[in-house]
Amino acid sequence: MSTGGALDLRALQACLGIDADELDEDLSVALTSLIATAVHDAEPRRSLSSIVEAMKDSESASHLEPLTVIPLVVGSVDNGVDDLLALMAEKCSAKEVVMAVEEVIETLDRQLQSDDGEEEAAEDPKRASTPVQLVRLIRAYSSTIPRLPRWKKAPKDAVESKIAELQSVISRASHEASPEDGRSIISAISGLVLALAAGADKETRELLRGLLESVLVVFPNAAHAGLSRQAFATHFRRLIVPHSGSSSSGSQGDVVAASWPALRGIGVTTSSAEGRPTLASFILLAHEPSYAFSVSTLAAFFPVILSSIQLNIALDEVLSVLINTFATLRANTPQPELDTDLIVPLVHLLPHLASNHTDPDIRHYTFRILSLVLGLSPPPVRFQVLKDLLSDEDMPPQIRIAAVGLLKEAVLEGLSADDPNVFASGHLLPTFGPIVLQPDPPDALDAVNVDDFLDGPEPLRLVECLGLYYVLLQRDRQNKTGIRNVDSLRNVQRSLLSPLGASLTRWKTDSLSSVGIEHDHNHDRLLQLDILGMWLERVQNAADNVNGD
Repeated sequence: MSTGGALDLRALQACLGIDADELDEDLSVALTSLIATAVHDAEPRRSLSSIVEAMKDSESASHLEPLTVIPLVVGSVDNGVDDLLALMAEKCSAKEVVMAVEEVIETLDRQLQSDDGEEEAAEDPKRASTPVQLVRLIRAYSSTIPRLPRWKKAPKDAVESKIAELQSVISRASHEASPEDGRSIISAISGLVLALAAGADKETRELLRGLLESVLVVFPNAAHAGLSRQAFATHFRRLIVPHSGSSSSGSQGDVVAASWPALRGIGVTTSSAEGRPTLASFILLAHEPSYAFSVSTLAAFFPVILSSIQLNIALDEVLSVLINTFATLRANTPQPELDTDLIVPLVHLLPHLASNHTDPDIRHYTFRILSLVLGLSPPPVRFQVLKDLLSDEDMPPQIRIAAVGLLKEAVLEGLSADDPNVFASGHLLPTFGPIVLQPDPPDALDAVNVDDFLDGPEPLRLVECLGLYYVLLQRDRQNKTGIRNVDSLRNVQRSLLSPLGASLTRWKTDSLSSVGIEHDHNHDRLLQLDILGMWLERVQNAADNVNGD
C-alpha cells in the first residue's frame, strides 16, 4: 500500500471510530467491504450514510473501485446511495465511472427485454425500481462525461452509443414508471443535456436534443404541471371551483419548463421548435411560459393535437393551448373566425372527451373549449354543428343536454349582433323547435312512471330547454326569430308546456299519495319535480305576457 493510501486508511479508521484490524490493509478493498456490508446486512454496524461522510472527511473516495461499487449500490434503497454515487462521480476516475454506468445500463436493458428486471423488483421490495436506478446513473453521467478526455476531443463519439442505450432503456422502463418517476427522468436528462451543452459540437447537440425530446414523448403525461387549470383560471376565473385530486392540477414544479435552459444551451429556440411540429415540440412550447401559439402555428401542430386527444396523451398541454389560443381570439375586436378545417375535427372529438373522461376538470375545460370553438365559427357552420349535436342520438346524453346551453349562447349573440345572423332569423325555430321545444321523444311524458322519468336525463334536458325558451321570449323583443308569433306560441304550448304541466300535476299527486315509500326518497323526487315546476311556471308566465301583448 502506498504511503498516501496508508494515511487515508488511518484517516478513515479515525472517522469511523474502528480499530485497524477491522479493515483490510488495501483501502479499496476495505471501502468495498464496508459498503457491501452496509448495503447487504440487515443490521450493519455502520450505515451507508456514515461511511459516505467518513469518506468525505478522510478524502478517501478516490480509492473506490467504480466497476465494483456502482453495480453493488445502484439498486439499493438505503439512504446514502445518491450521495455515494455523486461522490464517486466527482472523485473517482471519470473513465471508470462511465464504464461502470454503461455496463449497468446495458444490464438493465437486457433485464427489461427479458422481463427479469420487473420480476426481481416485484420480488425484492428492498431493491430500487429501474426508473430510480436510471435517474442515479444519468446523474453520474452528467458529472463524469464532461471530464472524459475523449469528450473534449470527439464529443459525438464519446456519447453517441450511450445516448442510444439510454433511449432504449428509458423507453422500456417507462412501462413500470410512475408519473413521479417520469418527472425525475425528465429532470435528470435535462441536467445531462445542460452539463454537456458547453462542450457539444453541432452533431452532438442534435443528439442531445433528440434524447430530451424522446424522453418527453415516452412520458407525455408525466409533467402534471396544471397548465390547463392555469389557463382556465386566467380566462374563466369566475367559473373556477377550488378542489383537489384532479389530474389536471399541478402540485409540483414544472420539469418540462425547467428543461428550457438546457435546450437553449444546445441552441434550441421556440422558433426552431415551431419548425418541427412534433409531439415533443408541442409539449415544449406549451410549457414555455412566455410563448403563445398563433393560429398558424396551431394549424401546423393540429395533427399532433388531434392524435393527442384521441390517444389521451398530453391532454394538459393540449387543453391549455386550446384555451389560451381560442379565449384570446374570442376577446379580440373584431372577432376572427376559425377555418372549418380546424372546427370540424374538434367538434367531432371534443364532445366525447367532455363526456367520457374520468377527470371532472378535464370534462369541464373541454366543454368550455367546445363553446369557444363554436363561438369562433362562422354562424352557418355553428348552426349546423349545433343541430348535429342536439339531434345525434349517438351523442352522450350529457352533451345533448349541455348543447342546449351552447344553443342559448349562440342565440343571445345572434340577437345582439349588428349584422344579420342565422340564430336571430326565421330559420331558428323550424330547425331547433322540433328538437328542443318538445319532450324527447315527443311521447316521453305519456304515462311514464315518475321514478323512471327522474332517473333519466330528460328532467335536466327539459330545464335547459325551458331556460332557452324563456330567454327567447324575453330577449327577442323584435321577434326576429318569430318566437312571438301566435302560431309559435300555440305550438310550444301544445307540444311542451301543457303536456309537461299535466304530467307534473299527475306525478305530484301520485307521490303525495304513495304508501310505503321511504320519506327521504319521496322528498327528493318532490323537490326535483318542484324545480321543474318552477321553471315551467316562469316560462308559462312569460308566454302568457307575450300573448297578452
